[in-house]
Amino acid sequence: MDFTQIIITLLTSVSSVVVALITAGYIRRKDDKSKEAKSKKLLVDQIQKDELIHASLREIRRKYNADRVFITQFHNGGTFYTNSPMQKASITYERCSDGLQRIADKFQNYLVSNLTWYATKTLKYEAFFYDVEEVVDDIIMKSLFKQYSTWAHAAVPIFDNDQHPIAVLAMDWVISELPVQYVDDEDFNEEMIDDFKRDANSLKGYLM
Repeated sequence: MDFTQIIITLLTSVSSVVVALITAGYIRRKDDKSKEAKSKKLLVDQIQKDELIHASLREIRRKYNADRVFITQFHNGGTFYTNSPMQKASITYERCSDGLQRIADKFQNYLVSNLTWYATKTLKYEAFFYDVEEVVDDIIMKSLFKQYSTWAHAAVPIFDNDQHPIAVLAMDWVISELPVQYVDDEDFNEEMIDDFKRDANSLKGYLM
């Protein structure tokens, strides 16, 4: 091979490498832009969902004249040394009356095992406490209700399409009274319980 052919071969090789690098860079930039666009869309979609959930909670709070309405979602929380999973929960959405203390920031990543009494009552649709001082016999929950001056509380589970619990919709009454149509003999009546279950089910699609 003479000197000219060597030069041509080298130039051809270098050109191929340059083209490959340019192409790879273009593809990488294209992929990065595509990922960025997808990420922005996911963010926008989530914000729109959040707005709908907050709007729904605002209407639910007004409907029952509650002082606080909130959603607690179940999520993974790592594992113990035994490799058994940690079941945790966090308050992800909350609407309150003007001036009422928010609790969402205080209830993040807590172990469900610390509130088994409450979780069991909720999953059985038994977490309707018209007078927490009289009907709540769990020391932990009674203490929590007292801490935030809650005199009445209601909570129902939210299930996914496979009937797995994914969240809890709950309400507190601190200074307000329930609408009279939802109370019979100083207790939540069936109309209130059925309505609240439907309200919880209507939020399922936004949380899945």
